This record gives sequence, structure tokens and C-alpha cells, in this order.
Amino acid sequence: MPRRYIFPVVLMLFLLSACTDQENIAEKNTEDMLQQLQEEEYQQVTETFFSDALSEKYPASELQLSWEAHSGNNLEEINHLEATTGEEETTVAGEVIFDDITLEVDMIWNDDERLERLEIAPPAEELTLPDSVMEEEITIEAEEGYPLDAVLTLPAKEDGPFPAVVLVHGSGPNDRNESIYSYKPFQDIAYGLAEDGVAVLRYDKRTYTHGEKMATELGAAITVQEETIHDAVEAAEILQNDDRIQTDQAYIGGHSLGGMVAPRIDEEADTAGMILLAGSPRPLWEIMYDQQIDSIPDNLSEAAAAQRKEQAEEFKDLAARLQDMPPIETMEYNFGGMSGYYFHEMDQYDVGQIARDSNKPLLILQGEADFQVTMENDFAAWEDIFENEAQATLKSYPNLNHNFILSQGENKGTVEEYNIPGHVDEQVITDISQWIKEQTE
Repeated sequence: MPRRYIFPVVLMLFLLSACTDQENIAEKNTEDMLQQLQEEEYQQVTETFFSDALSEKYPASELQLSWEAHSGNNLEEINHLEATTGEEETTVAGEVIFDDITLEVDMIWNDDERLERLEIAPPAEELTLPDSVMEEEITIEAEEGYPLDAVLTLPAKEDGPFPAVVLVHGSGPNDRNESIYSYKPFQDIAYGLAEDGVAVLRYDKRTYTHGEKMATELGAAITVQEETIHDAVEAAEILQNDDRIQTDQAYIGGHSLGGMVAPRIDEEADTAGMILLAGSPRPLWEIMYDQQIDSIPDNLSEAAAAQRKEQAEEFKDLAARLQDMPPIETMEYNFGGMSGYYFHEMDQYDVGQIARDSNKPLLILQGEADFQVTMENDFAAWEDIFENEAQATLKSYPNLNHNFILSQGENKGTVEEYNIPGHVDEQVITDISQWIKEQTE
């Protein structure tokens, strides 16, 4: 009887030993690689440790950019490395401790002792309210039955009145911070501007708080008016009627879709000007078509890629025809949860012309690494509209993505890069603040 257990026990011990060896090797390789990064041997790191696939996604130049953007001055300790072996790979996670910052490490080694995935970034952190800033909870209700929770961020150590900005979200249901994956760009902007003397009002989007109710009551008749514009106008009017705010210095700060409709918001709210962050004067359906084409993976088969392109072309052709259809007919079409009427309504407005005709000052900002709204198509369109026009100030930022956060990691150029914690670049916030103050002079 005892002999029945000899072989399984020996086999288990052998497997445990093999796993331990793999984990030890992975941990040792991790330490060696991190040390070489600190010694700025970026090319050697990619050649020695990266798989072919990772080298293609994450070349030495981008590795250098990411490492230098986050790492501290002196590497003090590589801490808490834990390796876990799977069937064909070993995962290693841990911390890299510098004298002034701690980074989290997450990587996957294959059986050939090559890296398949590498993520090095500061740990996700919840921003704390700065000492020089205070916040006040309020409610926005542009339409009865649709109250929205909101927060007004103000400088705490000054009496005011202050210039102010209403932050208007991009597409989809968004909370007041415009939270997406590991990002909270609106919170970053609100804290940063308030520290510099500019009040900020941000709020939960109507589709975030009342999405089901809107779908039940409006169905296919939902437009950007109900989704975004009405509430942004109400928010601007709240600022304009607040004694703590310079009523003639309340601005619309629209991001993405919010930047696209900011000129329409201003038409109703009569604000002091507009800050357009990754907005576009082009039709929404054109942008969505470009995104569909750009998102076709390179590794798809020729037939699969052709099918994806054909689907995108069909969407483009139909979307272009929507503007000439009777409104009731456009409601029969649905594009991933968006009614054809939504696109039809937006196509009735030339927001670029509205922005120009407003004669209001505009600050138009764009991340050069933005793959959702692009330099080539969208920022260039703004440049054409405002060529040699003093009305608009246009500025772009190298290496910043759609959220004005450093674009980095092996998944750079996809929404998966938004999983790496980051904050809105300080220069962007400084530029917004300085531009607002220039308007008040």
C-alpha cells in the first residue's frame, strides 16, 4: 500500500522544484533588468530581455521616455518581488523604491526567459484635496426630474471673486471626475486650477445618473441636447449667478465630445470663452469612422481585416446619408446604442463656424499622441478655421494622449494604456490657468 504514494509524491516535489527554479530565474532577471534601466541601458534591456513582440510594441526610445518620466534619482531597493508560475509563463510583481518615489512593477516572462509584458508606473493613488482648495457640493437640475450631483472647487485662502470653468464631459456616461480606467482628468484639472485661483464646477453626467430613465422616456429621440448641452448651460448659469465668481469670466471647458459641442453651449449660456480639450469641428460620425479604421489590428488575417474595413465603410455611407433623411426615419437606425437621430441632430450644426462667429476667445489644446481625436484630422481642422485669427490660441503637447496624460506602456495607442495610473500634465493646467488670467487683464 505505501508504494502507491511514492511516485506521486516524488512527481509533486519535482514539479515544485521546477516552478521554484523558474520563479527564481524570473526574479533574478527582473532585478537585472531594473538595474540596467537605472543605468540607462535601454537598448540593451530590449535586446537582452524583451520578446520580439514586446520589442515591436515597446521600442527602446519609448522605454526610455516612460522610465525617465516616472523614475526617481537614486534606486534604493527592489522590494517585495513575487513570482507566480503558470503553464507557459511566470508573472513577477513588486516595487521599485527610489529616494523620492515608489513604482509598481508588473511583468510576464515566457519560458524562454523573455518579457512578454512590462508595466512600470506609480501606484494608483487617490488625489487628496490640496490645503489651499475647498469644495462645496451642489445640485444641478436643468430639467425637472433630472437632478445631478455636482461639486464646486474654489480657492480656500482668497475671497474672490474668481474666474471659473465648467468642465463638460466626453462621450458616454461619465462621473464628475470623468473617470476612465485609472484616470480622473477632471479632478486633476479642478484641483490644479483652484490652486491657481480659478474656480471649477464639475458634475455627474445625465446619462451617468439617469441613463435608464432617459432611455425609457426618450428612447431613440435622445440627442446631445438632453445628454450634455442643457446641463452644461445650467452649470454655467449657476456660476454666473454666484457672488464668489466673476460673472463675466465664466468659461466652458469641454473635453472630447464636450469640446465638440462647447460652441453650442456658449450660444445658449453666453460664457466668456471656450477651452476645447481634444475637441473637433468635424462630424462625429467621421471621427468614429476614422477610429474604426485605425483600430483594425495589424495581425488580423487579410479576410478579417477586409471585413472590418467593409463594415466601417457601410457605417460611413449610412451615417453620411442620415442628415438628408426625415428625422423620424433616422430613429430606425442604431449604432452601438446610439440612435441615428443623435447623429442627424449633431449634423445640423457647424460647430467650427459657430465657434468662429462667436468672436469669443478660444483655447484649443491637443495631445499629439491622441489616437481618438487626432492631430492630422481634428487639430488640423481647427488650424484651418482659425488660421491667422487672434481669436484662438492653439497648442499641442508631445507624448500626451486623449486625456492629456503621458502616453506610455506596451499598449500605447490603445485604451489599455489608460490602465497605467497617471495625471493630467501640469503644463496643460498651467497653460489653461495662464490663458484665463490673460483674458481678465
